[in-house]
Amino acid sequence: MKYGRTLSEKQAEGFVRDCVITIPSYFTREQRLMMQQAADMAGLTVLQMVHENVAAATYFGLERMDKDKPVHIMFYNMGGQDTEVAIAKYSAVTNEKKKTVEMVEILSETWDKTLGGGEFDDVLVNIMADEFNNMKERKGKDDVRKNIRAVKRLYKEASKVKDTLSANKNMIIKVPELLDYVTLKFTLERTFFEDKCESLFNRVAAPAQEALKKAGLKASDID
Repeated sequence: MKYGRTLSEKQAEGFVRDCVITIPSYFTREQRLMMQQAADMAGLTVLQMVHENVAAATYFGLERMDKDKPVHIMFYNMGGQDTEVAIAKYSAVTNEKKKTVEMVEILSETWDKTLGGGEFDDVLVNIMADEFNNMKERKGKDDVRKNIRAVKRLYKEASKVKDTLSANKNMIIKVPELLDYVTLKFTLERTFFEDKCESLFNRVAAPAQEALKKAGLKASDID
């Protein structure tokens, strides 16, 4: 809330008062109340709180008109901290004014609250930390993970590594003077990183499968 208001404060001051806030599907009543309190402190009137994937599904349906047959769309959203899935059904209906309009129906919502990009960062940081600890210059010294500053640098590097390995089979990782004037430098293969992430990859499909089950659909039903 603070950043959203401050970012456009000059333009929004005295103008923006009403808002719709998107929240994760799994937010509890207490978490919703905290969000409401944050909005109150910012001087905003919350008209509605909408689940993130529901908002995306609604926006996706604005320019549609599925007259021929219903269309089923799955929204799979893996963020930095969690994964959320929703399945929406799009169809055309005739309202009381005899006008044909698009209808969006949310058939199911599922999530994994602990599966996100941050989990993959953790894997990369541990790979780099192990490599650093095993360097001959570090033999007999404390685990680099005990140094907060060094760990922060490794997490910053992890973000770059993910981007690079998305398009390349390997990457030379170099973190100058990571700790005690020792530079970390080694080549990381994408296949090695993927092997270390196997337990995470095994969880990726579960929310989607659960969403299909709750919606009473098969994967082949998704358009």
